[in-house]
Amino acid sequence: MSGIRGSRATHVWTAISRWLQEGEQSSNWIRRVAAILLARYVTLLFLAGVVIVFAILAPSTFMTAYNWQNILVVQAVPICMALAALLPLLVGEFDLSLGYLAGFIAMAGAYVSGQGFDALAVIAVMGVVGLLGGVINGILTVKFKISSFISTLGVGIMLSGMTLGLSGGQILFTGIPALVTSLARGTFSGIAFSVWIALTIALVMLYVLEHTPLGRHFYATGGSERVSHLAGVPTQRIKMLSFAVSGLLVGVAAVFALGTSGAASPAYGSELLLPAYAACFLGVSTYRPGYYNVPGTMIAILLLGVGFNGLGILGVPFWVQPVFNGAVLLVAVLTARAEARRVKVG
Repeated sequence: MSGIRGSRATHVWTAISRWLQEGEQSSNWIRRVAAILLARYVTLLFLAGVVIVFAILAPSTFMTAYNWQNILVVQAVPICMALAALLPLLVGEFDLSLGYLAGFIAMAGAYVSGQGFDALAVIAVMGVVGLLGGVINGILTVKFKISSFISTLGVGIMLSGMTLGLSGGQILFTGIPALVTSLARGTFSGIAFSVWIALTIALVMLYVLEHTPLGRHFYATGGSERVSHLAGVPTQRIKMLSFAVSGLLVGVAAVFALGTSGAASPAYGSELLLPAYAACFLGVSTYRPGYYNVPGTMIAILLLGVGFNGLGILGVPFWVQPVFNGAVLLVAVLTARAEARRVKVG
C-alpha cells in the first residue's frame, strides 16, 4: 500500500516539475520576444506611447484627421534633411553643412525667382547648387583627406556668409513661381505633394540600400573602409556619391521650404541640422539595431513631429520641445542598446 502511495506521489511530483519547467521555458520565450521587440522596435513603441498620452490629454484636438494632416504636411523638409544626413553617416562620415546649404539653396532659388526665371529653371538651379555643394564636401573629405567634421563645417560657415551676401541681409519673396508653391502646398488625398515626393525618395533609398549591391557597398564602407577597399569596393567613389546625393536631397528640401513659406530668409537653415541627425541616431534603435537605416529614420521623424505637435496643442513653453526631443533620443538609444546586448547574450 505504501508503495502505491509513493508511486502516486512520484507521478504528481514529476507532473509538477514538468509544469514548472514548461512555465519557465514559456517565461523565457516571452522575455526573449519582449527583448527583441524592444531592441528592434523601441522607437515605434515610443511613438505608440506618445500618441496614447496626447490622445488622453487632448482627445478633441489631437486625434482628428485635420491635425494628423497638419502633422504630415510639415514633414517633407525634415524627411529630406534626415535622409541627406543619413547617407554620409552610412559611410562613416558627417556633413555639418546641411543646414547652411539648405538656407543658401533656398536663398539662391528666391534670388533666381526674383530675376524672372520660370519654375523649371528655379528648381534646376536649386538642384544643381545642392549637388555642387555635396560634391565640394566630398572632394574636400575624400580627395584632400580632410576630416568631414572640419571640411563640412568650413563649407557651412562659408555658405552662411554667401547667403547673407546674396540676400543683402533681406528676406527675398518676390517672383516665387506658382509651381514651386504648389509642390509644397498642394495636396493629394489630404497629404501634401511634397510629402508624397519625400516618401517616394525614402522608398527608393530603402530599396537601393537594402536590396542592391550599391547599398551593400554603402554599409560595407561604413563598417570598415580598409577591409572594404581590400575586398574590391570602390570606397572613395562610394563616399563621393554619398556626399553628392546628400547635397541633392538638401536641394529638394530647400525647394519644399521655399514653396511652403513663399520666401527665403538669411537666418533660415541652421536649425534644420540637429533634428536631422537626431532622427538618424534615433532610427538606429529601430528596424536594424546598431545600423543607420531608412525605416527607423522615418519612424523617428514621425515621432519627433508628433511630439512637437502634441506639445504645441498642450500649450507647453517653447523650450520644452527640444528637451522632449533630446530625452526621447537618449532613452530610446540606451534602451535599444541594452536590449540588443541582452538578446545577444541570451
